[in-house]
Amino acid sequence: MSTQFVPQVGIPLIVVWLAVIVIMCLGVKKGIGRANMILMPLLTVMFAVLVVQSLFLPGALDGLTAFFTPNWEALADPAVWASAYGHIFFSLSVAFGIMVTYASYLKRKTDLTGSGLVVAFANSGFEILAGIGVFAALGFMAQAQGTEVAGVASSGIGLAFIAFPTIVSQATGGSIIGVLFFGALVFAGVTSLISILEVIVAALQDKLGWNRIRTTLTVSLPLAVISMALFSTTTALSVLDTADAFVNAFGIMAVALVAVIVVAWLLHKLPALKEHLNRRSSFSVGRIWMLLVGVLAPLVLGYLFVSELIAKITTPYGGYPDWFLGVFGWGMVISLVILAVLLSLLPWSACSHAKDDADYDDFLAQEHYEPDSETSAIPVASGEQRGTAS
Repeated sequence: MSTQFVPQVGIPLIVVWLAVIVIMCLGVKKGIGRANMILMPLLTVMFAVLVVQSLFLPGALDGLTAFFTPNWEALADPAVWASAYGHIFFSLSVAFGIMVTYASYLKRKTDLTGSGLVVAFANSGFEILAGIGVFAALGFMAQAQGTEVAGVASSGIGLAFIAFPTIVSQATGGSIIGVLFFGALVFAGVTSLISILEVIVAALQDKLGWNRIRTTLTVSLPLAVISMALFSTTTALSVLDTADAFVNAFGIMAVALVAVIVVAWLLHKLPALKEHLNRRSSFSVGRIWMLLVGVLAPLVLGYLFVSELIAKITTPYGGYPDWFLGVFGWGMVISLVILAVLLSLLPWSACSHAKDDADYDDFLAQEHYEPDSETSAIPVASGEQRGTAS
């Protein structure tokens, strides 16, 4: 393993961290809110231009054919489902705590199911748009090399840092494609980093009663130093690839499985969650939702978790040595679990107001929001309008 510093990576990483820390210190509205209002539209526009540019490349049609041609045999591979779960969990911020954190900033009467549908469909629509642009570019690359799209298509790190630089160097107008693709990649990474940091910052701020700047610096500076040490060297891609494979496609799946089992089967809180969702939502959920969350999700996640566990134990990921996987794969997962447990054990500070929310108590009183003593479910007033129950 080489620890040689790469300035072309390290310096931009420092700039990104400084920008993110400033945004986080400014708070939710002035920092995160304003940053997303700028970065997200820019990200969408850049990818839209990238798609249009890519569609006019020679061989783009071959790439689109490969993109929209299903491979039904792949559905029998558990690794495909595991990757899909890991991907959608990451892109929708499921099992990261991000949705819970951002939901805590919503107004009391926000349409929860409607907002959820908007987020899910917007995310899927954007990913289809991005896929069109990426595969059109891969079709050009395949034609230039005289091979099939499957021969040049890769995923994750290989796509971003191997395939696309080749496309940029060969395509007419490749510099424009490069600026659009890597610019969008930076914006997407920055917004994701902000969201992940906000989970930790918000939790510690609520629990310890610290102010925003102190909490942000306490969380961000150590993480910035660690990321600089790991991801600004010549072996950064290998470290990133391994950590991503274990934490995203494996660790996140385990977190989701535990969360579903605890909420649905140990605490029996699905009825309460269902009624809470239906309280102020335009689209009601019912037994099908409870079946999907309480039965199907744990079964599928459990199967995928065991399959991934066996695969990770029996086959060295990526051909990396055992010590490397032990440190940056298993070690990363175990370290995050230990850190999460330690943070949860921190005592509540007397300065924290998170446990005593007078505004929320008033809201419950005004809404007659009384949970059932046996099921903890919240009765819904008969006069309220509801969407179609599933």
